[in-house]
Amino acid sequence: MSLYRVSPIPLDHVEVFRQQSDPPTIPSNPSYGIDAPLGLIASSFAAPLYLYATLSGKFQVWEALLRDLVKEIDLHEPCLDCGCGRGMVLLILARLKKEIRTKTNQPISPVYGIDIFNSFDQTSNSPLSTCRNVASANLLDYVILNIGSFLDLPFKDNSFTLVTSSLAIHNVSNTNEKQRAIRECARVTKPAGWLLIVDLKGNVSLYENTLKELQWNSIERTWAGMKMMFGVWPCEVLKAQKPFS
Repeated sequence: MSLYRVSPIPLDHVEVFRQQSDPPTIPSNPSYGIDAPLGLIASSFAAPLYLYATLSGKFQVWEALLRDLVKEIDLHEPCLDCGCGRGMVLLILARLKKEIRTKTNQPISPVYGIDIFNSFDQTSNSPLSTCRNVASANLLDYVILNIGSFLDLPFKDNSFTLVTSSLAIHNVSNTNEKQRAIRECARVTKPAGWLLIVDLKGNVSLYENTLKELQWNSIERTWAGMKMMFGVWPCEVLKAQKPFS
């Protein structure tokens, strides 16, 4: 059954990538680029912290977060990564799904990634870059990739057991649109499903309050730690479970 509420359904760029008669070169390892290059320049003396966060720290934080959360969810169900970029969180989720599929030999739903693919937010950010990363990790069977905005997600209500977003929603231009993005993420999350966001401090409290306005009550907001210090900008983690009704 389709999870989309729009017609025609958005193009799956992974499927397009598969069908190319002359496919692009696949790298030996995924490559994710630099988050917001202008932020690196602006970080000045704290640039080493920024580089560590964007090249290593964020991977460690997300790996730990997802490894912990999958104990509470059924990864056989569909998942969504909003603002997926070149696929860091997308690939971690796809790899976890592949591990479960290998162990259980049961059908498993893919992880969906959606992004507007703005190269200002991440270097060389494009559907092709993401598809090459997915292919490099041998995870094409576990990913669907769409172009679209988390301000108006093309998915039906209550579609995903887990919705994630990493360093994406703060890029939205104003408070109202950030709240709209959170409402969209909440809308497509299944009852008893989870929303997991990591973003720059100063934004996450707004996300938390928006969820509270939606009557979500199982919400945790914590510091992401030194591994995700983008220069002088710390990150926070928001973990929330959607009520049953």
